[in-house]
This record gives sequence, C-alpha cells and structure tokens, in this order.
Amino acid sequence: MDKIEHVYSAEIKEIVGEPPKWLLKSGGGSLLLLLLLLVALSAFTHYPDKKAVMVKIYREQNAVVLLKSLNIHQFLKASGATAKKGEVIALAYRGGSKQIITAPFTGKLFYDDAALTETGKKDTVAMFVPSKGGFKFKGQISSEYARLLNDSKNTVFKIIPNNQLGDDLELYGKLTTLGPLKANNMFNFTGTIVPASGSLLDQNYVAILNLDAQLTLILDNKTILSRILY
Repeated sequence: MDKIEHVYSAEIKEIVGEPPKWLLKSGGGSLLLLLLLLVALSAFTHYPDKKAVMVKIYREQNAVVLLKSLNIHQFLKASGATAKKGEVIALAYRGGSKQIITAPFTGKLFYDDAALTETGKKDTVAMFVPSKGGFKFKGQISSEYARLLNDSKNTVFKIIPNNQLGDDLELYGKLTTLGPLKANNMFNFTGTIVPASGSLLDQNYVAILNLDAQLTLILDNKTILSRILY
C-alpha cells in the first residue's frame, strides 16, 4: 500500500512540478506590493456621488403657433423649410379677403400635410420655430441640495435629454438664478445651455419646444479609499 501511494505521489509531482524557489521566497513580498498598489490607486481614484435633478429645456425665443382661427388655406413653404424674417409663409382668408402670413423672424415652418383638411379638435395647424437664439433650462430642487447647486453655479453641468427621439445627447449648461425658497421647501432655478450644446439641440430637436432632461449634480467627489474608511 505504501509503495502504491509513493508511486502515485511521484506521478502527481511529475505532472504538477515544483514551484520555483524565487516564487516561494518572494510570494509574500509580491502580495504585499500588490496590496500597497491597490491602496495607492484607491487613494487617488475619485468616485463622485451624483444626483439627477429633473429639468425642462426650452427655447430662449418662443416659437409661433399658427391656429385654425387664422383660416389658413395654403402654405407657401414645405414643412421643415427655412424662411427669412418677413418672407411669406402662408395664405389665409379673413372677412372674405385674402391675407398673407409672414415669418416674424428667421426660422423653420413645421406642419402636417393634412393639417388644413382634417376636421379634428386639434387647434394647432402649424408651428414656426426660430433658427437662432439660445436655449435655457429650469427646474426645482430641495433645500437639501440647493446649496451644492449654488456653490457650483460657475461650473458647467451635464444635462442629458430623456431620449424623446431616441438620441443619447450630452448637453452642458450653467446656472443663472436660484431661489427664493418656496412653501414646499423647494427652490426654483434657471440656467443657460452653452452655445455648442445649443447647436446640437437645433440639429436634433428643432421642432420641440420643451424637452425633459436630467441635470447631473455632483454631491461629493471623494476617493474610493475615503468612501471605504468613512
């Protein structure tokens, strides 16, 4: 029996082999060095604590809504086409006489091809959206986080639309006003979308007047090590 066990052990040793002597000598030191490296990385790697605040993005210059009461009978621009300020965009009948409707500013005209013939209760026939002009955002925040928002008013906040058109856009904006405190312990705040992000909005959401989004507020930018210890 002992002889069989000896042969079996020899076979296993031949297959597995013996670990290098340098590994046996330096194994403990290597583990200690790896542990120190992980501690150092966690001490310098920041992991911010974030809060999403609901906001609404809107145009600084309001769009013009054309209603059925204007008695429009013909559009002179295709839907989505650009018209300059003062350019004729539609013809209407009022009091038995023909009238022209001109663009109040440079922008784009949007309408449904069946808007003039459908008999539904929908009162909006078309919408004329400004091509230029900035975007703003507004929202409410509790007094618990209002100080953090106000302290960061000179920084740029990341704002992500709620994918209303299936686009994943990262926009940026700056806080302009905060307060006063309301009865429900909330603060109103407003801000301005930076010009580069405004161009993205013009390209992706040109016909949308109000856009729901989330503003990312950094609550605490601690390192991983400080989060473990405290």
